[in-house]
Amino acid sequence: MNIEKQMKIYTKREDKYVVRYDRTTPLWDVMKTLWECKYFEPISYGELFTYTTDLYKQNLAPFKDLTYAPKYCVQLKKKAESKEVNKAKCKFIPEHVFFADFECSTDGFHKAFNICYDSEDGSVSESIWGQNCATEFLERLPDKSLIYFHNLSYDINFILRHMTEVKGTPIIKGSRTMQITGLYKGRAIIIKDSYSVINKKLKLFPAMFNLQTGPKEVFPYNYYSSVLLANDNRTGVISEACKFIHDADTFMKNIDSIKGCRIDENHFDLEKYSTFYCKQD
Repeated sequence: MNIEKQMKIYTKREDKYVVRYDRTTPLWDVMKTLWECKYFEPISYGELFTYTTDLYKQNLAPFKDLTYAPKYCVQLKKKAESKEVNKAKCKFIPEHVFFADFECSTDGFHKAFNICYDSEDGSVSESIWGQNCATEFLERLPDKSLIYFHNLSYDINFILRHMTEVKGTPIIKGSRTMQITGLYKGRAIIIKDSYSVINKKLKLFPAMFNLQTGPKEVFPYNYYSSVLLANDNRTGVISEACKFIHDADTFMKNIDSIKGCRIDENHFDLEKYSTFYCKQD
């Protein structure tokens, strides 16, 4: 049955649908039928704000973490505030500015395994490793923080699901998430997309701004798989990683140039190697 004919269905008799060409099916009946046939799937809180972006194109892990903050659950409905008061609560002057970037495994579901972040004044330069890197990052953020990600539309998925509350309306333009304001355990956070200011890939920045670059980037992205990184594993096998790159010699030189990265003749520190290149970005 083609789609036009399906739209003319108006009732069901036994195991057959009845079609009348002088009638159409109300949208409510269509939705009800889809629900009864189990075509709807629950979505997470974070997904609610990201389905209007290009995130739905990515193979992202479902939200299965059932931990929650009781303080923000099952609250009595408060008296509605004026738009002016609510708008004022969504605005604050950032006192701390950070630049951050996630590294993620892309086999199967996309999972963040490493986040590197630096403060605007250079006093903070940290790396967090492991499957809980996003929540640990939020735990470290002080109140009234502004965080920049380059291509926020992707990175926000690993942050938003853990935030306690989203304040105001996220700024989304087309398929790009440009800004989200919210709270994490009472601390105010603004997350912005630096790509909306400079819409070029990070690897093009050195040539654009005449910046000095570090060692040639040779990173075995496909080697950093969810299986390898299970249980927050930090040890990689050099001979295996070389199978996922085209320039093994440079890869070996880079391992030796990163302090503490080489463990022994055939093993290297996954976190130190990932952090080094994440910080170059």
